Amino acid sequence: MCGQHYVSLVDVKGTVIRSYGGQQDSQLSQMNAPAGLAMDKHGNILVADMSNNRLLVLDRSLTSAHEMSVSVDGGLIGPFSLWYDKSRGRLYIGEGNRGRVIVIDNLTDFIPTQVLLSV
Repeated sequence: MCGQHYVSLVDVKGTVIRSYGGQQDSQLSQMNAPAGLAMDKHGNILVADMSNNRLLVLDRSLTSAHEMSVSVDGGLIGPFSLWYDKSRGRLYIGEGNRGRVIVIDNLTDFIPTQVLLSV
């Protein structure tokens, strides 16, 4: 991850192997200020796309993505940090703009069919 508008996969020497994202935008293939990352046991990567007010799930090879739906009071605003407790199936989402932490229980990884209706 970097201060630009993409997430990169790097090798042990720091060489960029592949990137996902590019220009800032709200389209699925574009990110605007990716901030936090979390990974599930399958290697899927959850990205807090802060300025687009959403969470994106990237596959482990950074070749495809889907948006993770999170329904909360007032909507998701400025997701900044993520922490996934795999043993408890609990995802913590920190919002920088509001100063709140959203906790989602009973999450079983970041698979494309996973849709959260409420927290």
